[in-house]
Amino acid sequence: MNRSTQNRALYLTGLIMPYLAVWLGLYVFGNAWAAILAYHAGILLLVTLAKAWPGCDAFRTSAPLWKILIFGFAGCSAGILLYALWPYLQFSSPLGDILHQWGLQPKAWPLFIAYGALVNPWLEEIYWRGWLGSAAKKPIMHDFVFGGFHLVILARFLSPIWLAVALFILAFSGWMWRQVDRVEQSMLAASLFHMAADVSILIVVWSKFS
Repeated sequence: MNRSTQNRALYLTGLIMPYLAVWLGLYVFGNAWAAILAYHAGILLLVTLAKAWPGCDAFRTSAPLWKILIFGFAGCSAGILLYALWPYLQFSSPLGDILHQWGLQPKAWPLFIAYGALVNPWLEEIYWRGWLGSAAKKPIMHDFVFGGFHLVILARFLSPIWLAVALFILAFSGWMWRQVDRVEQSMLAASLFHMAADVSILIVVWSKFS
């Protein structure tokens, strides 16, 4: 197998891995921690095999601090949107019961949110916008692959209509973070944007079941 074929196989594995890791964690082991840790272990392994770890320069930026902070705070709009839509979401199963089954009891949420803030956004940006990234200006299939793996989680409790809405929003987020990377020539702003989005969403969900 030549180098080009190996890289292609590794790339395709990278697109599939998040779906498999999250599915195993949630639906085989029945634990949210198992899902996120398996997903992150897959990221660490594949990015290492691809020799695609970015250097510190990838997170340096010449943008002024106020601009970086705006990108960061803009991520909070994800949590605000979720909070506004919450009364209209058509849950097909009791969300609180499912979260408990997955090991997310009220006492577990602070640690889960902290991990989601300090680890997940950075690894995901390195993985999806770094190694698997693209400089394309228009939306591409890659954005929908990124959005799609989240549906493995959401499919347990959202109706088909809301799953379609979620896929569009998540794919748009992936496209938007790619554009921030492309324009800023740095993964810092997008990572902070991503962090704020993750944390704001998790806090809203926690507030509903704490």
